[in-house]
Formats: sequence, C-alpha cells, structure tokens
Amino acid sequence: MDLKGSKTENNLKEAFSGESQANRRYLYFASKADVEGYNDVSA
Repeated sequence: MDLKGSKTENNLKEAFSGESQANRRYLYFASKADVEGYNDVSA
C-alpha cells in the first residue's frame, strides 16, 4: 500500500507535527513549573 501523496500521508504528517509541538510545550511548562517551585505539577 503506497501512501505517498495521499490524504492519509498528509493527515499523519499533520498529526505527528501537532503531537510533537504539544510534547515540547508540556516539557517547557513542566520545566518552568519546576523552576518556580511547583514540583508536584512538574512531575
């Protein structure tokens, strides 16, 4: 099954991109919470 150029390929790329960005945001805010002393939130 070839997905090259298909709607499915595009959807997978967009989903992966969105999840990757969300992960980076979570890590950033966890780090910020840790620095600000909210250790329970950052875990």
